Amino acid sequence: MRALFMAVMALGFSCSVCAQVAELPSAADLQTLSCLQRGTSKLRYPERDLQLRSPGAVRLSLRFTAPDQRPEVAVLYRAASDAMVEEVEWHVRDYRLPCLSGAPVTAVQEFVFTPRATDPITWTPLRPTRDRDDTEQRMSCLRTPKEHPEFSGGMLQRDITNIFVDLQFSAPDAPPSVKLAYSNAGASQEGSVRDYVAQYRMPCLPSGAKPAVMRQHFQFRPYGVAKRVFKDAIALPAFLSNVKGIREQRATFDFNTMGCPFQVAWSLGKPKLDNRVGQIGKPDPNRTEFLVWLGGLEMDLKEAHFEQLVGQTLIVNVGCGKLELGG
Repeated sequence: MRALFMAVMALGFSCSVCAQVAELPSAADLQTLSCLQRGTSKLRYPERDLQLRSPGAVRLSLRFTAPDQRPEVAVLYRAASDAMVEEVEWHVRDYRLPCLSGAPVTAVQEFVFTPRATDPITWTPLRPTRDRDDTEQRMSCLRTPKEHPEFSGGMLQRDITNIFVDLQFSAPDAPPSVKLAYSNAGASQEGSVRDYVAQYRMPCLPSGAKPAVMRQHFQFRPYGVAKRVFKDAIALPAFLSNVKGIREQRATFDFNTMGCPFQVAWSLGKPKLDNRVGQIGKPDPNRTEFLVWLGGLEMDLKEAHFEQLVGQTLIVNVGCGKLELGG
């Protein structure tokens, strides 16, 4: 792991807001798709393709605009016959989201045709893609106290302690609701952080608007303790070499279909929090399944190193070509 970070001197207190870089959807976004109804139509392998033993792959974008209407469908990528594409498009036209309310939801789904296989037609779960919202713009008007929360060095139970809080703003002149997402700190430090963030206000939040949410990371270190951070950027193979259980992973991705080369921002969270994954630059929905897979990986770290690096963001350079694991 030493190749992934460098040591720098830092003050005893550090606080950073997790960056919003075209991130993957949250748990709330995933919940929106939990009521998906697929209809009764079954996918069939086109007879001609089956006779020729032709494989195929189709990636779709599905936009749901109403609970009782079929999704708007766009083909993002195809390496399949016209018959395969038509079969997939006919199948998803029966999809419905009866619990959909509010803004439209867009998702990506992939279908793979493999002749002479136990399961000749496979597909991924429906993966929602996050539309850009005005949360980042609202963050520019966030009002915070001038002073950092007070704490005593004697309160520290470890060399480094971390506190992650989730904040939800529902009114421009009211304090946010606060939820502790993860902490290895003591009750006194947690109380100091809660009292501190209770002073936050978001005056530009329109009355009656959808609540604005954010996560903030507080890290407490004794004076003189060096801060460890990831290097600016590493190649995907180097990143994967530091992933726990990477030899047991089974995955296949063709980056040539994803607008390669590209960069991914990967923020360490597991095993205590969800990792945060985002695209740098212009987002491409063709990368959705790959980003979801990256988000589920856990870095092979000892507990002390984890506490030093949790919340830090690593830039991963993804080149062109294919990734095949466990094949």
